[in-house]
Amino acid sequence: MNSLTDLELLARLVAFDTTSATKRPTRPLGDFVCDYLGRSGIRMERFDCGDGQENLWFETGPEPTGDGAGLLLCGHVDVVPATEPEWTGDPFTLRIEGDRAIGRGACDMKAFDAIAINVLRAAAEAGGLETPLAVLLTCNEEIGTIGAGRFAEQWGDRPIPHRTIVGEPTSEQAVQGHKGHLSLSIEVGGRGCHTGFPDRGVNAIERTIPVLQALRDLRASMVEERASSSDLFDATPFPVLTVAAVDAGSAINVMPDRCALRVGARLLPGQSAAAFLPRLAAAIEAAGISVEVREGLEHPIPTGDEPLPHDACLITATNDTPAYAIDPASPFLEEVRTISGDVDGRGVNYGTDAGRLVRLGCRSVIWGPGDISVAHRPDEWISVEEMTRYRDRLERLVR
Repeated sequence: MNSLTDLELLARLVAFDTTSATKRPTRPLGDFVCDYLGRSGIRMERFDCGDGQENLWFETGPEPTGDGAGLLLCGHVDVVPATEPEWTGDPFTLRIEGDRAIGRGACDMKAFDAIAINVLRAAAEAGGLETPLAVLLTCNEEIGTIGAGRFAEQWGDRPIPHRTIVGEPTSEQAVQGHKGHLSLSIEVGGRGCHTGFPDRGVNAIERTIPVLQALRDLRASMVEERASSSDLFDATPFPVLTVAAVDAGSAINVMPDRCALRVGARLLPGQSAAAFLPRLAAAIEAAGISVEVREGLEHPIPTGDEPLPHDACLITATNDTPAYAIDPASPFLEEVRTISGDVDGRGVNYGTDAGRLVRLGCRSVIWGPGDISVAHRPDEWISVEEMTRYRDRLERLVR
């Protein structure tokens, strides 16, 4: 396939509907990219994640060795839904208006993907690399960095470049780290009955009231907490706890037999789900509710079909995007800062694939084109001028 400009390649990538929330497959996009990069000097692997989802690995130059040398460029290919009525055109057809390239995923983060793919292709054609250059394209990032978590398992103990760029839209600021996001389901049991005979049942919603109070008190105490990584987050230097959804009841004349809460915890770098879950359970138990914590992560959220004792309170950790921070004295961080104009982005409050890649030895700087404030919104866009500038800077980093 003939070479495409970054903008032309972005248009091709945007045209693939890869909405992870609705389980749109990424494999068709993968077929296209593999065809585009299917040339001598580029090695590739496809890692199946089920349901048409996959992680893609491309590399050129020497093969990775145990010393971690080389450079890895990491981006995700999935996008959030584009169902807002405010879209002024087809979200999956890139259009140019002045300096703006508009389309779902243009900013978050298919522009980076297009640039990284073309930089890899150009490097393979030029040859002469002394260390490996790799591109990792992950799936299912928008629903909890699940694809990167799978990739860390799929890759195993094979050598990989440690110097990693995660190209999330940071307006080209070199970001040191991000908070994590622990997703939780809390189910409180009751006993269903006809509301005309309330003495025969136990109202699960009423049993949830002290749980909500305990969560409110825990959230308030967390606001006062500080950690060594707090200075990365000027606006919110503390871990965040949010009750995001409540689901209970089936009819006005039926006593609810269960009440489900969906809760999110954004933990600071250095904090972990393993330490936070017992603390959460203890806070609820202090309110007089016996708690069971389900072992492990990435369980399916309980459907309501499972039997739940009337006195139960079950906490399930359904997903964990780990928090992440690179050593502020890292030479790689300083290198990226210098190339990016010496702009330090410090920390961001959203999660990225960086935390998942730590187990492979990757030490990431989060650095990409685009303004996060226009991501996940109607008429999402990225500056064409910024794409050009970032491409030049990324090539300097490769060289």
